[in-house]
Amino acid sequence: MSEPVVIIFISILFLTMWGWILSVFTENFSIKKKINKLISQPLTIEQKEELDTIQLDLDTNAYRAKRAKRVVLFFVALFVILIGLLIWLNSKYNYFSFDGLLFNIKWMTLIVILVFAPAYIGLELVSNTEGASSDISRLKFTEELKSGEEVEV
Repeated sequence: MSEPVVIIFISILFLTMWGWILSVFTENFSIKKKINKLISQPLTIEQKEELDTIQLDLDTNAYRAKRAKRVVLFFVALFVILIGLLIWLNSKYNYFSFDGLLFNIKWMTLIVILVFAPAYIGLELVSNTEGASSDISRLKFTEELKSGEEVEV
């Protein structure tokens, strides 16, 4: 009776985790496109401030992904500890038959391999995004005008 509940729980966890990872990845992609658009032209002060804000957004997403990697690693460690505990308890108290124990170990290992390993890889990709600082050599700044100064057309 508990297997459908576990399957539903793991499915919700998988969809939530990957939904968040893909949303952050697409957000970073759109931010990077904005940065490339801004860098290809001379920047005004307002555009420089916008570029700083965009860089902050990229850095924030990378920080969030770095923190989420710790959560994924915690759950992987928890599953590995549970596998070891399950084997130890079964050897001491014989809760499961050999086939039942093997089924549970396969199930838990499959969860780690299919859910947490790709999630960690996805979070690693998001947390290692490079921001506008890598393109700083391509930036062109316009000169500021002082009050009363005329602009040549």
